[in-house]
Amino acid sequence: MTLPQHPTAPAPGPIRQVVLQSTGFCNIDCAYCYLPDRLTRTVMPLDTVRATARALSTSGLLAPELEVRWHAGEPLTVPRSFYAQAHALLRSALEDRTRLSFSLQTNGLLLDGAWADFLRQEEIRVGVSLDGPAQVHDAHRRTRSGAGTLARALKGASHLVEAGLPYDVISVVTPATLARAGAYLDFMAELAPRSLGLNPEETEGGNDSTLHRADSFEREYRAFLRRVARWSERTGIEVREFAAMRRHVLHHTLPVRNTQNEPLSIVTVGADGRVSSFSPELFGWTSARYGDFVAGRVTDPGFRFDRWPDTFRQLASDIERGRAACEQTCSYYAVCGGGAPANKWAERADMSATSTAFCSLGVMAVADIVLDDLETAGR
Repeated sequence: MTLPQHPTAPAPGPIRQVVLQSTGFCNIDCAYCYLPDRLTRTVMPLDTVRATARALSTSGLLAPELEVRWHAGEPLTVPRSFYAQAHALLRSALEDRTRLSFSLQTNGLLLDGAWADFLRQEEIRVGVSLDGPAQVHDAHRRTRSGAGTLARALKGASHLVEAGLPYDVISVVTPATLARAGAYLDFMAELAPRSLGLNPEETEGGNDSTLHRADSFEREYRAFLRRVARWSERTGIEVREFAAMRRHVLHHTLPVRNTQNEPLSIVTVGADGRVSSFSPELFGWTSARYGDFVAGRVTDPGFRFDRWPDTFRQLASDIERGRAACEQTCSYYAVCGGGAPANKWAERADMSATSTAFCSLGVMAVADIVLDDLETAGR
C-alpha cells in the first residue's frame, strides 16, 4: 500500500541513517537492556544486505550523507568477513548516490588487535559502552553468570588505542552513577575518549527504569549534569548532549528537526530483514495498535520504503500528532523537535503524548544548563 500524503505529516525521508542489526544476539546480559530477545543467534544474511542496498539505491529518498550504523545485539559476535562483504555491497550500490559512512556500537569485550585494525581500515567510527569504574559499570553490565565485564571491556578498548583509532564512549546513567559521580568523572578523564555520551536509564521495552522511580531523580540528575559540564570544560572532552544542544542554539535553524519523528529519516533493518523507522528502539516491540512497528520486509518482492501497511501508516499519523502537540504545548520544542516516540510509547503508551520523564532529563535539563552557560558567558 502506497503511503497517502497526510496534510500535516512531513513527507517520507530523506533517509539519513540506516541502523543495521547484524545479529540480535548479545554476549552479555545488561540489567537495563530493552532488547526483547538477545539470545537469538540469527545473523543477517548477505542477501538481506544486498536487498537493503538495492532498495536504498532505487528509493529516491537518500540524503546527501548517509550513516550506516551497526547496532542492537553485539555486532562483534559476527565475523569480520561479514562486514567486509556487507560494506562492499553497500559501497557498490550507494557511493555514487550519497556520501556513505559507517559506525558501530560495541560492548568492547571481543575487541582485539585484529578487530581494531579492521575497524581502522574500514574507517568505521566506533562507540564503546562503558558505564564508569567497576562499582558503576559492573552493577549492571554483567555476564549471564553474573560476572562483571569492565576489565574485559577496558582491555578491548586498549586495542583501539594501540591501533591509533579514537573512539566514543556511551554511558547509561543509573543511580549507581549519581552516587559515585566523582569517581565516574575521574574514570572518564583518565580514559579520555573522543566524546562522552550520556544516556539516562530509560523505561523502554522490558526495562522499568530505577532512575525514574526515585523521587529525587530529576534534581540529582540535573546536579550531575552541571558537574559534567564543568568537567568537560576542564578536560576538553566533548559531551555529546551539550555539544548537540549548543549547535542547536547557536547554529541551527529553529525549531530543530527531530529525525525520530520524521518517517524514514532513520531506517532500521533487523537481522531477519524486517524494516522499521522512527526511534530504532521500537524495533522488536509489539502492540495491539501498531502490530510489530514494522513497515515491511526488505527481502519481499517489490519492497519499497514508501509502501506501508495500515498499522505503520497509523503509527506515522500518531507520531505526527504527538509532534504537533509538543509544538503547541512545550517551551522546549524549538531545541527538541517533538520528543522520542520510543519514550512516549514506553512511558505513556501513547504516541500522541507530549512530555515524558526522559524529556525532562535528556532535553530540558541539558537545555537549561547550556542556556545558562551561554547567558553567563555573554554578560
